[in-house]
Amino acid sequence: MSRVTAFFVLALVAMPVGAPSAAGPVDITPATVAAVERWIAAVQHHVPGQGDAEVEMVSALTFDERRELNAGMEFFLHVLLGNQPPTKTPGAKLLASVAGAARQVAGATAFLKRAAVLHTDTAFKREIDNITDVAPPVRPSGLPYSPLLSQRSLIRNWDGEILGNTLADWNWTFARSLVALLAPKPSDDPFVGAWYHATSAFMFQRGSYGELLPHLESATALLPEDARILFDRACYAEIQGLPRIQVLLSDADVLTMRTTRSRSNTITTPAHLRQFGIPPEDETNDEAERLFRRTLSVDPSFVEARVRLGRLLGVRKRHDEAASELATAIAAKPTGAVLFYAHLFAGRSAQALGKIADAAEHYKAADSLFPGAQSSGLARSQTAVLESDVAAALAAIQHIDKSSTARDPWRWYHLAAGRDADALLREMWGQVSKQ
Repeated sequence: MSRVTAFFVLALVAMPVGAPSAAGPVDITPATVAAVERWIAAVQHHVPGQGDAEVEMVSALTFDERRELNAGMEFFLHVLLGNQPPTKTPGAKLLASVAGAARQVAGATAFLKRAAVLHTDTAFKREIDNITDVAPPVRPSGLPYSPLLSQRSLIRNWDGEILGNTLADWNWTFARSLVALLAPKPSDDPFVGAWYHATSAFMFQRGSYGELLPHLESATALLPEDARILFDRACYAEIQGLPRIQVLLSDADVLTMRTTRSRSNTITTPAHLRQFGIPPEDETNDEAERLFRRTLSVDPSFVEARVRLGRLLGVRKRHDEAASELATAIAAKPTGAVLFYAHLFAGRSAQALGKIADAAEHYKAADSLFPGAQSSGLARSQTAVLESDVAAALAAIQHIDKSSTARDPWRWYHLAAGRDADALLREMWGQVSKQ
């Protein structure tokens, strides 16, 4: 098996976040007010999509600096949202004035979106530059949960080898908590769906599955019937069933699960693997199929969901169903990689049904979209062998592009929406109002 992109497996799911509590303000010191003011300035001056000085500032925040900022954040957000907590201390009065001024500049909704994007762009930079936080030697006891102080643990793996633990990026947890505050309710704001889908696409693109899981759980809580979120959840489940992820399960693990299933008709993940969050292939494919069907029930025109459902049905040897779904997908006239996948998977099902000539036509159509692609070239060669056409089989092999830059969409399949991450992010950034 070829080496795969490093990815993170979720080890500890973050606690859910929501609106600030109604508790009174903590002791707000001048240092806390100054920390909040610096953060507000960064939010207001950050250019969406840019790794600017404001991103650098947020990325460099230490745990102690986040504690200082956190001491005033709940109070600040209350005032920003139009509430008025008690302002009995000089620090609280000053912070209330600061929050009121931020609210007047562009309104609470615009500010929250810009703040979420600042922390999103910071998370992007840290992921790309491979920057992780160092946990404090001793975490202070008695600290209540706060998105700003989030410290989830992730297990890092490379091609089946466990490399150790690392901290998840607190910027994602905090950004989600800000998006959840958008009024009148997040699900009514088009930005929320665009933000979750675009940021999930980035995580798919980077193979950051440990960050992706709580992200999709949070998106589901806010947007349970959004077709894009259902699709992303389905793709996550489907990817967990691909060989590149299942490689973490040893032959002994698979045998144990199969034995357990044969006795009780259920699948049990071995205890030592539960911490990685990796289900066995059948279990996660069940979930993927269910979610692709839900996606299509919400949006029947979601062609890629139908194509991926067709692949799953073929993998599960339900080839007649697969052929029907893929024929419907092809009739919708998709383009690019989605059409390539539709023909490639339709060819596999046709071949399994003994319709070799039909399979050859599908593989030929796929190959015409991405000439030289290895997956379609090998498939064409195989059908030629099945038709006893040695010359055609050799010609298909010779046609394959063997360069390191060969374009084969099958190599991108595990990226899901990550194939379009750049375009989705540009669209999301464009929705953030400029100040």
